Amino acid sequence: MDMDVANLAGGLFRRLLETVYPPTCVLCAAPGTGGLDICADCRKRLPWLGPACTQCSVPLTGDTSDETRCGQCLNRPPAFDSSLSLFRYEDDAVRLIHALKFNQKLTCARLLGSLLADAVATRIDALPDCILPVPLQRGRLRQRGYNQSIELARPVAGAFSIPIDVHSVERVRDTHAQTGLDRKQRGKNMRGAFEIVSPLAAQHVVILDDVVTTMATVNDLALILKKGGARRVDVWSIARTA
Repeated sequence: MDMDVANLAGGLFRRLLETVYPPTCVLCAAPGTGGLDICADCRKRLPWLGPACTQCSVPLTGDTSDETRCGQCLNRPPAFDSSLSLFRYEDDAVRLIHALKFNQKLTCARLLGSLLADAVATRIDALPDCILPVPLQRGRLRQRGYNQSIELARPVAGAFSIPIDVHSVERVRDTHAQTGLDRKQRGKNMRGAFEIVSPLAAQHVVILDDVVTTMATVNDLALILKKGGARRVDVWSIARTA
């Protein structure tokens, strides 16, 4: 099918779908806006991140530039090159992420992924060769039935025609829950959790996760990706803890 015809058909289908199933805010049930399942008021009230370190996205105070890095990244640079995160991990951001992860609300994945795609369109200069969602532990995948990071990646990948890589890296070691662990414990907990199982063709990889805290998980992934041949590794996430 010709690309213009395919795009036209896709646009008509989306408009038809919105007519039959109009977007509805997942937070307050008001009519959605901009084709998304969130209303203008709830979207405005989301805990948008604001000034942050360009490498690890930790929130910063005061005047910052587009090149500002935090002291931790200056003193001990992580394996990844930059990061982008939408929200502080609080309030309705927690509510939306928990609804996706624990209540099978895949509508939240479409919403959050679309919001992330909007941020990528305005804040990212060089698109990656592929998006690599953080692999889920086998037990959690069986329990949940899906990997929330893959679901979040779909709208972003679709918006920019970026392939999603779910084959190059596997989680080869189950880890303890990261909650309650300090930075050093989280790093030790994640060490050796991932392994490249298929040759990595991409030179520029984006790791996509729902929430990042000490960045131990994505840093371990970035290390093995660079050992596997990637020249640049960035991190995109929905929320960042302080």
